[in-house]
Amino acid sequence: MHNSWIYLNGKLILGNEASISPYDHGFLYGHGLFETMRVYKGRVFYFVEHVKRLHAGMKILGWPSCPSVDELSKAIYQTLQKNDLQEATVRLTISRGTGASRPDPATCGGPTVIVFAAPIQPLGDDAYERGWSLATVNIRRNLTSPLCVVKAANYLDNIVAKSEAKDKGANEALLLNNMDQVAEGTMCNLFLVVEGRLITPDKKSGLLPGITRDIVLELARQAGITIEERQVSPDELLRASEIFITSSLLEIMAVTTLDGRKVNQGRRGNMTAFLRRQYQKHIQEWLSIIRV
Repeated sequence: MHNSWIYLNGKLILGNEASISPYDHGFLYGHGLFETMRVYKGRVFYFVEHVKRLHAGMKILGWPSCPSVDELSKAIYQTLQKNDLQEATVRLTISRGTGASRPDPATCGGPTVIVFAAPIQPLGDDAYERGWSLATVNIRRNLTSPLCVVKAANYLDNIVAKSEAKDKGANEALLLNNMDQVAEGTMCNLFLVVEGRLITPDKKSGLLPGITRDIVLELARQAGITIEERQVSPDELLRASEIFITSSLLEIMAVTTLDGRKVNQGRRGNMTAFLRRQYQKHIQEWLSIIRV
């Protein structure tokens, strides 16, 4: 991957030849934002929605300027074309830029923009049948922090949480908030099924509003499934007949084990399987009408 072409501040350059200033505030303080996007047949899935979330994060952080949708689209598609990628993952990272060594963003100039892309090998049907395991971790989402709703480059909470989950033998971490309610995973949103109702933590629970989360909610509405967006207690997860997680790269993944306990006898549930089929169908419908 280090020998692939990346986009850096208006230029395409080999990754192992790229460099940024040691005074870049993304490097010094993690003052940056990023988006990870899925590419199907050379097209970035829900690109505009990803950029809207990016721009919302910049507004929350008080950035004076934002690269435009057209500018970022050009950067991403140039990178994909240069690397000859059709099925891929794209990482767009934007830092506050180069400034003084002290934590004063007012000293920064224009933002640093980096795009890199890599081929993706989708997980096979067996993996989705088998599902993932989750482990509740000690890290909490801080409801008083604006960073809950920002996809920030400072990812240390998530990294520590993911490491704790792996130490427990799980694929992913389950994070609660500081009110001991369910928030999300380190890289995904969470859904549960109780008595035929689809339930997911609301946006006040300390989660990053996911693009895939929104798609799944809309697909469920179209299918006539009863939806509840609200606070969710950890005890409710124990009563759930199904649990699944969503992200741009995972799409919809069943959770078959939570804290060492089997969910739905360790099998993917019917609603999870149905929504995954609807999601796959939606991708194909989207591809039929979207043009680069």
